[in-house]
Amino acid sequence: MNNFDYTWITAIISIIASYLNVKKKVVCFYLWDATLIFHAIVDIKNQQYGRAFLDIFLLGINIYGITVWAKDKKTKEESNYNVIINKDKNIKKT
Repeated sequence: MNNFDYTWITAIISIIASYLNVKKKVVCFYLWDATLIFHAIVDIKNQQYGRAFLDIFLLGINIYGITVWAKDKKTKEESNYNVIINKDKNIKKT
């Protein structure tokens, strides 16, 4: 396979990642990271340094996104837990 074939594979992976993003699945960031690393390597090899910079920058943004989504998920789970606890406390015993 040449680079052209690999870019089609990464394009398909990126489309899947976009769909997973709409579904709010954190795995989308990991898929995008894989494609960004590949493209950064190809861009550096082809001396496309501006494009490589963009790939590396987006990789950093994705890592940040993973941490924010993980934190939001933890906060939401804790909030749901507190709602359940409070709901149980309000149940009248007969």
